Amino acid sequence: MIEKVDNMARKNDAQPATAGQGSPIMMVLQVLLIGVMALNTYLLWDTRNIAATASVASGHAEPEIVEPVFLNIAPFTVNLASDQYGPRLLYAGLTLELPSEKMKELLTKNMPQVRNRLLVLLSGQQAEQIAKSEGKKTLASNIAKALSEPYSSDEEILINDVLFTEFIVQ
Repeated sequence: MIEKVDNMARKNDAQPATAGQGSPIMMVLQVLLIGVMALNTYLLWDTRNIAATASVASGHAEPEIVEPVFLNIAPFTVNLASDQYGPRLLYAGLTLELPSEKMKELLTKNMPQVRNRLLVLLSGQQAEQIAKSEGKKTLASNIAKALSEPYSSDEEILINDVLFTEFIVQ
């Protein structure tokens, strides 16, 4: 019986010794895993620092919020191209969204030319086309293009958006 207990003690002593020792491949894999995790953490931290440094160095702060500038154009009535229903009319009011007060002043100064360009452009439209949503979008794009052409000076006009405030086709 003592021999049996002695053998058991020897087996128990031998088991923890072998359990604590891993194969060399497992140890290498553990070291590599820890190394990869450390490198990944460093690169992530370093990338954030580089991005923050680049942002500060280039002087890019938060984008400045610019209030939109609007120019209302008084409503007017124009004859549309005749169609199967005969002569048609368009009653339209517009507001232009502009990037700056300077553009607003330039367009206000040239308002007779602005209204003339609008009347000429609108008088050639087909009622059936501009009554649809897609037609209004196309018309707004064409208005922006027509009003962006230079006036008496060679200064370029920028128009952010054309907004219809009144629009009746009869």
